[in-house]
Amino acid sequence: MTDVSTDVSSSTASAPRRRVVAVIDGNSLMHRAFHAVPPTMNAPDGRPTNAVFGFLNMFLKMVDAFDPDGVICAFDKGRPAVRMEMLPQYKAQRPPMDNDLRQQFPMVKKLLEAIRVPIVEAEGWEGDDILGTLARRGEAAGCDMLLITGDRDMYQLVTDHINVVSTRKGLSDIAIMTPESVDDLYHGITPQLVPDFYGLKGDSSDNIPGVPGIGPKKASALIAQYGSLDEVIAHADEVKGKMGENLRAHIEDALLSREVARIRTDAPIEMDFDTLAFPAYDAQSVGEGLGELGIMAMQNRFLALLGEGAAAAADAAPAFEMPRVVAVAHAETGEGVSEALEEVARAIEAGEWLGVTLDDDKDEDALFGMTRALWVATASGMVCFEEPQTAGACAACVDAADKNGVDASRGLINGVLVHLFTRALVCSPDVKALIHQLSPIDSTEPELMDPLDVDSDRVFDTTVAAYLLDSIRSEFDAAYLADTYLSSGLPAARGEDGAAEDAPTAAARYAAVSVAVREALQAAMERDSDIDVFTQIEMPLVPVLAGMERAGMLVDPDRLKALSDQLGGQIDALAARIRELAGDETFNISSPMQLSHILFDVMGLPTKGLKKTQRGYYSTNAKVLDEFARDNEFVRLVLEYREKTKIKSTYLDALGPLRRLDGRVHTTYNQTITATGRLSSSSPNLQNIPTRSELGRTVKTAFSAGEGSVLLAVDYSQIELRLLAHLSGDEHLVAAFNEGEDFHAETAARVFGVPVDQVTPALRSRAKAVNFGIVYGQQAYGLSQTLDIPMGEAREMIDRYFDAYPGVRAYLDQTIADAKATGYAVTMFGRRRPIPELKMKNPVQRGFGERTAMNHPMQGSAADIIKIAMIRVAARLRDEGMASRMVLQVHDELDFECPLDEVEKLTALVRDEMENVVKLRVPLIAEASTGETWADAK
Repeated sequence: MTDVSTDVSSSTASAPRRRVVAVIDGNSLMHRAFHAVPPTMNAPDGRPTNAVFGFLNMFLKMVDAFDPDGVICAFDKGRPAVRMEMLPQYKAQRPPMDNDLRQQFPMVKKLLEAIRVPIVEAEGWEGDDILGTLARRGEAAGCDMLLITGDRDMYQLVTDHINVVSTRKGLSDIAIMTPESVDDLYHGITPQLVPDFYGLKGDSSDNIPGVPGIGPKKASALIAQYGSLDEVIAHADEVKGKMGENLRAHIEDALLSREVARIRTDAPIEMDFDTLAFPAYDAQSVGEGLGELGIMAMQNRFLALLGEGAAAAADAAPAFEMPRVVAVAHAETGEGVSEALEEVARAIEAGEWLGVTLDDDKDEDALFGMTRALWVATASGMVCFEEPQTAGACAACVDAADKNGVDASRGLINGVLVHLFTRALVCSPDVKALIHQLSPIDSTEPELMDPLDVDSDRVFDTTVAAYLLDSIRSEFDAAYLADTYLSSGLPAARGEDGAAEDAPTAAARYAAVSVAVREALQAAMERDSDIDVFTQIEMPLVPVLAGMERAGMLVDPDRLKALSDQLGGQIDALAARIRELAGDETFNISSPMQLSHILFDVMGLPTKGLKKTQRGYYSTNAKVLDEFARDNEFVRLVLEYREKTKIKSTYLDALGPLRRLDGRVHTTYNQTITATGRLSSSSPNLQNIPTRSELGRTVKTAFSAGEGSVLLAVDYSQIELRLLAHLSGDEHLVAAFNEGEDFHAETAARVFGVPVDQVTPALRSRAKAVNFGIVYGQQAYGLSQTLDIPMGEAREMIDRYFDAYPGVRAYLDQTIADAKATGYAVTMFGRRRPIPELKMKNPVQRGFGERTAMNHPMQGSAADIIKIAMIRVAARLRDEGMASRMVLQVHDELDFECPLDEVEKLTALVRDEMENVVKLRVPLIAEASTGETWADAK
């Protein structure tokens, strides 16, 4: 293999430089790109683009490595008539091209035209023959030819001036094939002898027969011994054994296979190598071509090839243009306040959407920054409101604001924000963060505006919108929004590499981008039917979450410390016993590598069937240890040690420092993290406290409602199973819920064929596992692991389940079929989840995709239902003037801090809203319980 930096020309230093021309095998690279890049990329109009992206990535790497003077791309066109006339079964076994790949060939050809790369194809001719013809003609024209392909039969074309750049694994592993490297690879087979080599060994991928029983090693050995296929045939009688018999019986096959494998160099094509040049495109054409497919991330790489440098390339690109700053308001002096407010008033009067972000200059470790700035992007330009972090607005500022209807008595920025939320159309990448400027997280700080006063019809969160359009993506920053929805790059922000002296701040840039993409985001949501989820669920939920985050959960630090000290003693005792059982070996129990050494090297536990980690030791994850824990005290104690140290470090030791001045911890709810639509919780994560373990319950005893109040927990009962009954319409499943029977016992009776009154606890438990397993798309293997039963028994249980509820099987099959056809699963409210795994070749990934398709309609609909319930309950609490507060959401459960005299009313109110969110074929049931602590309430 030759290094990619090697000069592929063999000419001497004194000889004139030969021009380098790269010829790309378009079909080969597109197939490799399609299977190497996950099918998660789409053009703005929904067409898949993963193969195009991978192709361009390989293209750019090739250009970077070889700096060719010209580039040509060859494609197959029509059926390979020349070879099919010789061998009718040629490539007949190949499956039809994947439709998602087929769609991308016209797209990549259009892009190649945009970057002025000649496309060469001829009806009835394969790309291989186009490459062969171009290679020979280019060599004759005095060029060094590079053939970019993954096909090894192209090695026959290699000469001193024709090299094959052979793509191997993925898109980046390549080998440059010279006459010497071809000889080395095939042990004496020169390029000229490659067709002879294929004549003997054949090629199963192309259905070329060769000689049965002769593989690559035997073929190369025979040719090395006799010199050529013709000579091998001439001496066929000398070849002994079965190989000789096969050779003599298949001489015609060998000769035919050689001819089929021989690359033609006489294709009817034209190419003027003297005028060929690369790059020959302009900035506008490449920008338009990439923009149409939403692949703007590669734009600067293409523009940089024009020789203008990265900065010039960025200038040449159709980059996002920052609006000019039309007014800056200084709260300290009052300067510019009137002008800034007048521009905002003009925009509000005109009904414009305003891009709004807040910025400050706090250092990461500083308690206070010097100033903060509110950026407002209007149709006319940017407006900035600046004020000190620690001082109020001056009298002149307050007067100027008052004349424009803004109350700046508690700060200019606060006054402007109140004004915007009550009168304007506000577009922002984080609407909730803006609300918290007026309703601070710490409830000891004054609240200038109730979050529920924010009209959700007048706010637009661009991050939430982008998430709904691609819920499996993790980042939705300004660069992504501009690239995807504006087909443009972003100018560098202040402080970033390459930023100009007058570069905008990141916050200013984000405000401008947010309002610029709003219309495209809305159009995309309307096209994809996400708009109702956005306007009726996600945006109304933002103020509700802001209110819950401010309410927080009251936590007792003394209780946390006492529990931590108690658990610390238990952990020390466990550690001592673990080390004793290990023969007093000194090791870190929390280190997977050191624990693995103790388990498998010192103690000699069996390793059959276990996998090693990338670092070379046997895994000690929970699944592995659970298997050993049944019969091994040491392993049981290690698992107990892990659980207790995690509870202590994650909750008991961490929650206390997170308390604010109000004595509460205030979790942050995230709307754009989970692909299912469920909310997640962070800093701290209160949703992940273990619910079934005694240790988790112990942590919850530190949370309370305070004097004179209790915590009320209201939880949906079996909501996903009820949704399965509704969505599948299975008459037996629907009847079981409507008749109010013990659903799991009813399932056990139907699955195991016994009367309901004879269902034992063990049978009910098994039926319960099947019920919930079906919701999550669990297959026989998963159920066998859950119940610790043979896989055959688990498979039989699942089959009986579907016999008992045939409508469920039909529904799940249809759901998978629909997801495969559309590429996504959808909830009953229209929330989409893309499932690219359904298109993957790996059966494990594809199986995950099928389980996801089955589960999303239930889990996603449950997430939508509780969000709607939260919106309605919050409105009822406010409208009825109740003192009770919604303080927590944990999946299917809502928790409230409730004065004792409101318990009965609140319970009825919450159950009413939760149970009547939507009309199903079966009733929704919400179960309520109360307690002085969170542990008591649940």
